[in-house]
Amino acid sequence: MRQLVILGAGELARQIAGLVEDINENTETYTLVGVLDRNADAASAALPVLGGDELLARLDAEYVLGVGAPELRRRVGEKADRLGATAASLVHPLARIGRGATVGPGALLLEGTHVLYGATVGRHVLVNVNSIIGHDSRVGDHVTLATSATVGARATIGDEVMLGMGAIVMNDAKVGDRSVVGAGAVVTRDVPPDTCVAGVPARPLPTR
Repeated sequence: MRQLVILGAGELARQIAGLVEDINENTETYTLVGVLDRNADAASAALPVLGGDELLARLDAEYVLGVGAPELRRRVGEKADRLGATAASLVHPLARIGRGATVGPGALLLEGTHVLYGATVGRHVLVNVNSIIGHDSRVGDHVTLATSATVGARATIGDEVMLGMGAIVMNDAKVGDRSVVGAGAVVTRDVPPDTCVAGVPARPLPTR
């Protein structure tokens, strides 16, 4: 059994714990040791809190990120890499990865997700329940796809992008680094970096 810790003790950590249970029901693979989060209240956490993430260097365990915000995923993941830790990729038994598709270290594919043939999924990407990544598309590092988000065929999603619940990026469209696509939005044309879009079709939100 492979030892596993979760970095971050929030609601996503509980979801990951369920993901690990489902994986182990299919094939016993991981022992979930606990979570690392110096700010967590151990008395109220659903999982054992072992201490801060600096303990990762002393544990013989792989890790996954238990935080959902893309920028925070990058920062926590980079710190774990500096500590020499190894990221685990967790794929739910009911998720599907097509032929020729690649999934990077630390990726989390929850139940009902589909990564179609030829797609590339980067490091520490969170693909939430019932999301779809179309064929020959590219999803960068530290991206979060909320529930039922869809990335169309040959689309390109930059690093640290957030796709809201039910968001759709149409075929061949590009979403730049650090951008946010609101819940239910439909991206029909390229989105520049550092842009928040919403609506159907998706349009940039005014900035103050």
